[in-house]
Amino acid sequence: MEKKLNPIANAEQEASILKLYAQALSDVAESNNQQAKLLAIDHNLKLWVEIESSIKHKNNILPENIKQNLFKLANFVKYMIMSKGVQMTKQDILTLSNINSQISLGMEECVKNNLAAEEAYSLLRCAMDLSKAQEKNNKKELAAALNNNMELWVYIKTLAKSKKNHLPDEIKGNLHKLADFVSQKTIEIGKNLDNVNVSTIETMINTNLQISQGLMAKQMEQLKK
Repeated sequence: MEKKLNPIANAEQEASILKLYAQALSDVAESNNQQAKLLAIDHNLKLWVEIESSIKHKNNILPENIKQNLFKLANFVKYMIMSKGVQMTKQDILTLSNINSQISLGMEECVKNNLAAEEAYSLLRCAMDLSKAQEKNNKKELAAALNNNMELWVYIKTLAKSKKNHLPDEIKGNLHKLADFVSQKTIEIGKNLDNVNVSTIETMINTNLQISQGLMAKQMEQLKK
């Protein structure tokens, strides 16, 4: 059975490692310690071989044109390291370091855009599930839809708390409040599915739709830049 991959987590990990290796290369650029220099260069070579392999995977989230550019960079990095080795000049090593830094930034931006799209879709899907369950007056489906929606908002709240999240504090605060509201109302509704407050369900549905629309609009703005 094929191993399941989380493409976003993989891209985040690669971006983080690229940053670390960029710093490692920068640190040894002017060093006379040949062993330390060889170690940093060798680690960077192995990283780019792994990135090249990752790009080929069908679950890779990167756009095709970026994949092609990364292939070219991987070949450039491999050629430079294998042809020069520890004989690389300070400028050669700094060039490799700069490549890592720039690609890391690009991958992080791609991850953010994909997360926004993923969250927007999930919010929309949960809103539709809640609406369908309510219309059918199906307690079992409503309970499942409410639970899925609450889990999604717990996830969104966790993302908002992350140190990597650069959203304004006001938006983070609003997301926290919305997540707490959803959790509180879900618990209240769950205690009495025989007498559900329809207006509360509609408020939760509208909240999802509004946030989903906002995320989609933000993504479209990013694509236009």
